[in-house]
Amino acid sequence: MKVGIIGLPSVGKTTVLNAISGGSAEVHSYSGKSDAEPNFAVVSVPDSRQDWLSDLYKPKKVSYATVELVDVAGMNPGQAKEGDLSPQMLTSLRQVDALVHVIRVFDDPSVPHPSGSIDALRDAETLELELILADMSVVEKRLSKIDQEIQRKKGTEKSKIEMERDLLVRFNEHLQSEKPLRELELDDEEEKTIKGYTFLSQKPLMLIGNIAESNIGKSEEELLGQLNKWAADRKTPLIAFCGKAEMEIAQLAPDERAEFMEALGITTPSRDKLIRAVYSLLRLLAFFTVGEDEVKAWTITRDTIAQGAAGKIHTDIARGFIRAEVVAYDALREHGNWNAAKDKGQVRLEGKEYKVQDGDCINFRFAV
Repeated sequence: MKVGIIGLPSVGKTTVLNAISGGSAEVHSYSGKSDAEPNFAVVSVPDSRQDWLSDLYKPKKVSYATVELVDVAGMNPGQAKEGDLSPQMLTSLRQVDALVHVIRVFDDPSVPHPSGSIDALRDAETLELELILADMSVVEKRLSKIDQEIQRKKGTEKSKIEMERDLLVRFNEHLQSEKPLRELELDDEEEKTIKGYTFLSQKPLMLIGNIAESNIGKSEEELLGQLNKWAADRKTPLIAFCGKAEMEIAQLAPDERAEFMEALGITTPSRDKLIRAVYSLLRLLAFFTVGEDEVKAWTITRDTIAQGAAGKIHTDIARGFIRAEVVAYDALREHGNWNAAKDKGQVRLEGKEYKVQDGDCINFRFAV
């Protein structure tokens, strides 16, 4: 899973990246016009269930699920309209599964806001418009050439391109009303038709309100004000996050972090809240394979069937699928180990169409 971190200049995107990853990428202001390379980090997904399973099996190896983070240059208002977003930025963002928009809520005179004042709602709307305009440019460019292509095609190929054109016309009308493509409902065939475009405003989006250290512990309603309603109206996840404080905590030795978190009134690391929110946004869940060799978490989308989950591990397991031995994590923990859970009838044999549930511990039976 890959997540892009976006925002206007001077909002603290790289600080948030460091807070989530425990990294030390250089924190500075830069815009999409610069030649600065994106910052990358790979973060293990924390899961207390996997910690317990590792204590139970004491495996040779523990493999957590991971999230890859991409922190791109800040976007200045108007860049998309002028076609001035760097190709490097656009390429990086088109490859991600979801976008996290960091919005500045903190006030710091030493780091002036490019717009001259702190206004979270204005900034949310501004960057949303940049994504919309970037997509509109792609749609209009394609529409300017597609009729000529249709004239050269026949039969099924012509019908497919005509469907693409009709869908892009619909997209263009929606974008011109300054609405993101993620608001449109598409059927499976339409999704397939535009899959290669990787539109930015169609990607799942969540918001981070980057707050001042002095505001830690205050309610998100109080801190984020109108932004809360804006996000709720669009069913967009929103969390408050003090990037500066949590970056400093993330860079401490593990045995020192709890003390500093307690002193600041932070009960749950925002990294954990953010990853949970992204999992929910993308409809993801984790299942586990367990044993003395390895305890490993696997990430799949909700409603994935057992054979599909097996293919996540190896195509041979999916091809030769026979049955899945499944026990829910809660049942395994309640009874203490696999055999005890089996004696209590909690270990089930499931077929290939079984929909894997969050926290399932699975042993796949297969033959190739």
